[in-house]
Amino acid sequence: MICKKCGCDTFIDDGDMLICAKCGAVSIDIGINFNESVTNQLNKIETEEGSAPEEIQAPPPIEAVIAEQQAEAAFEAKEAETETETKTDDAQEAEPESESDKGKKKAKNKTKEIFEFCLPIVIAAILATIIKMFILANAVVPTGSMIPTINENDRIIASRLSYISDDPERYDIIMFNFPDNEDTKFVKRILGLPGEIINVVDGKVYITDSDSKRFAAEDSFVNSNETPRGTSGPFYIPEQGEEITTDGSYCYAENGMNVGSTSFLSKYCEEKNGKYYVEENLYFCIGDNINISMDSRSWTNKYVAESKILGKVIFKYYPKFEKFE
Repeated sequence: MICKKCGCDTFIDDGDMLICAKCGAVSIDIGINFNESVTNQLNKIETEEGSAPEEIQAPPPIEAVIAEQQAEAAFEAKEAETETETKTDDAQEAEPESESDKGKKKAKNKTKEIFEFCLPIVIAAILATIIKMFILANAVVPTGSMIPTINENDRIIASRLSYISDDPERYDIIMFNFPDNEDTKFVKRILGLPGEIINVVDGKVYITDSDSKRFAAEDSFVNSNETPRGTSGPFYIPEQGEEITTDGSYCYAENGMNVGSTSFLSKYCEEKNGKYYVEENLYFCIGDNINISMDSRSWTNKYVAESKILGKVIFKYYPKFEKFE
């Protein structure tokens, strides 16, 4: 470099300024060597200082930064919670059961086993009770009064539903509470209906209906191994609502026929204004083994009230099955 003022080529370097040693002229050091080409000097500067600085990107919005931080915090909290639960479960699994806990667990399992065993039995018992009380009646016939239809010690089933909507009919076999002792159950066949007269002559049953027509009762079911015998009657079966009078010893229907002793009043009648009226339908019953059967012919209270009928016998099932029509 040459001083433009005096032509001297000697300079004193004073930082960013160059001072001419001869005349003291001051020049600014711009770092350019005029003895070297500008291109070469620029290449040296790029090589020494490195490549150009990267482009500075604008910072993201503050809302995005906050959302990202919150998401990271939630994820870290979830990770920590999962890790804690895992450690707790591992700790519980690792912790051995005490004798007390084992005993409680064993007792609980035992109770569960007993419950599961007893439940079907209890349900079966409840169902059996419901069926016995409301649907079917089961009985063992202890005597031969219904031979040959039902033999001694046969087991029978009666339907309690048979007379819910229908009235009992002649020749039905019924199970009922014995009129002279209602703690005992009897099985007999209906032969006489309300308003009819029953008369037995030499073991043959004759019926006079409410229209005064007389006919012999069917006897196909009567025990044919013996010759039917015995004469009894006539027996009148009063109708529901019929007025009954008494002389203090016996009771009489409106047609004047004897219907029984004074026990008839308390058994079958309702008192209204000093008069007695038959409460409900009554039936006269006889056993198929007519020679030995204790039935309406010999009872003190001769009739079976409809409310005392437990059901219609529909079949016997032991020792063999047989259905009754």
